[in-house]
Amino acid sequence: MLLTEYNETQTMELFKEEGREEGRAEGRAEGETKLGILINKLMAAGRISDIEKAATDPMSRDHLYAEFGMV
Repeated sequence: MLLTEYNETQTMELFKEEGREEGRAEGRAEGETKLGILINKLMAAGRISDIEKAATDPMSRDHLYAEFGMV
């Protein structure tokens, strides 16, 4: 690319998209870690049926996060 071809708007959009992708990856990793911690707590409490709820139902999962002080 020649200096005369530089498009600041396009370049900034590329940087923003890269930042969004990094943010998404970090968010997924944090969510997986949080769910893993919840599952371990449920296993320790012998609440096996709640593990399935946590894995499949977002509302139940949120309730369980709140119950275990993980909000």
